[in-house]
Amino acid sequence: MRHVVFGIPSTTRKALIRVLLCFFMIMSARSASGVSHVIHISIDGLRGDLLESYINTSPLDYPNFKRFVDEGATTFNARTDYSNTETLPNHTSMLTGRPVDQPSGTPNTTHHGYVDNGVPPPSATLHNSGNPNLSYVASTFDVVHDNGLSTALYASKDRFSLYEQSYNATTGAPDTVGIDNGRDKIDHHLITTDFISMHTNYLSDMVAFEFNYSFLHYLLPDGVGHSAGWGSEAWNSSVRLMDEYMGDILELIDNHAAFAGDTIIILTADHGGTGTGHGNASTPANYTIPLLIWGAGVAPGADLYALNPISRLNPGTGRPSYTATNQPIRNGDTGNLAINLLGLVPISGSTINAQHDLLVASAFEADFDANQIVNLDDLIIWQTGFGIDTGATKAQGDATSDGSVDGKDFLVWQRQYGASLVNTLTAVPEPNSLILVFLGIFHLHHHFIRRRQE
Repeated sequence: MRHVVFGIPSTTRKALIRVLLCFFMIMSARSASGVSHVIHISIDGLRGDLLESYINTSPLDYPNFKRFVDEGATTFNARTDYSNTETLPNHTSMLTGRPVDQPSGTPNTTHHGYVDNGVPPPSATLHNSGNPNLSYVASTFDVVHDNGLSTALYASKDRFSLYEQSYNATTGAPDTVGIDNGRDKIDHHLITTDFISMHTNYLSDMVAFEFNYSFLHYLLPDGVGHSAGWGSEAWNSSVRLMDEYMGDILELIDNHAAFAGDTIIILTADHGGTGTGHGNASTPANYTIPLLIWGAGVAPGADLYALNPISRLNPGTGRPSYTATNQPIRNGDTGNLAINLLGLVPISGSTINAQHDLLVASAFEADFDANQIVNLDDLIIWQTGFGIDTGATKAQGDATSDGSVDGKDFLVWQRQYGASLVNTLTAVPEPNSLILVFLGIFHLHHHFIRRRQE
């Protein structure tokens, strides 16, 4: 016997639920999109597990990295490229959304193929020195520039001249998107080994020009790692200095009207390291890196793997290849993530996060713990936060974004209870079950009122 609710047979209703949940997943990929500014940061040699340990054991020494964790979506167990843990090859993956080498069983046009890690000669570009099967390797700079937005590259190693050489007025591809903005894809660039000067110049230039997309590279932890070793006291001090620099950028966003509420930071690394090196791509200390995302619309205090239960799987200590069924989060995801957060189309020819399926926010307003499931755990969060009148966050039970936790938020939870991206076939409880739950909450509500009056 079929159950009929509101004239809709249960089998039909469940099919509709599945369709709607899939729709929610697609829409959620753009839930934090539409910001005007993305700051894409790579801290060279920032090893993920060490950074996590420092934040957990000494949070007062790393207040700004801790702020990323508390206010953003993060993981300390992201991965580098599968076959390579060197600087230029991994940064090229970040900027192009392509693996370094050709993954097994994929076309020979999949990878970017740039494996040199030295300072390139003036004539070298990604197009003539990488994968010979590609005549042009598109990047984040192409997409942002060709859509009429501004771009910037600030880097602290001479070898980053590769990108200016690849995307200048001569070597950049013609702009075929809308108005012709020219072939020079990078509007402003500063490449200098004086990372202090690089940093201070970026801060002032960002205020002056309000770049839509910035790529920043900081060399210090890598340089100290090669000389004193990863995890040494000198290396720890370099990470503390990077924390201060990240604080400068956060302060810039907080205090500048054009950036506050309209900017997202993506922070990752090209590799980790152990001893005084990082060349072995099969060593966990070399391929384990952080990915920290902070800013407008990003789920606060969220784990990135929990936010992406369908498209990504935490690899533990493993090293999945690009052909593995369950992909980890990689630094190569970040180029297309930046593009998505700006509301733009994926990088041409890219394969890593080319579907824009790496999420930085929950699909559901009542998913207070940001794990893509609306269940009783979220109800408990709402119950704990119930009665907050101002300044409430989603993590405290505010589903309506009005700063308070009240009955309106419960009604959102009630409508969404059972919704899940972990399993799109999850059955949504019958309305009668929700009524019983509501009655229980109604009783709790009056209990709280009586306690206030006593």
